[in-house]
Amino acid sequence: MEFFDTYWYLLPIGIFSAVFYIIYLSLRDNLIVYIKDSFRQASVLKTGIGANADIIIARQTGMWDAENPVYLLTVNFKTREGQEVQASFYTSMNFEERERFKAGNGTTIKYDPKDPKRIALYDRPLILGE
Repeated sequence: MEFFDTYWYLLPIGIFSAVFYIIYLSLRDNLIVYIKDSFRQASVLKTGIGANADIIIARQTGMWDAENPVYLLTVNFKTREGQEVQASFYTSMNFEERERFKAGNGTTIKYDPKDPKRIALYDRPLILGE
């Protein structure tokens, strides 16, 4: 008991450190990745090339954006050069969008011509020349 009488303050510091570390891991693995992906998608939407894509996987992550769950969508598409590419991106979806973006459905995306793995959801009909 002598240890707790002398060093009682170490227990709350240890608990606080453990909780802070768990929160840090969660932010690093989820939130920061989602934010970086959002900036990358904004960049690709400005300069990317449109393509039709097939949704292969639509997996709900543990993250939420406002009141909507965040999904990791994996799509398969062909570039203008005929290269087949499989890539993933994060997006938050409401109820109607969850039905529309199920695995097996099609959508349109934009991809970076320099790095086709960098994609963004476009979801509009493609017009020639886009």
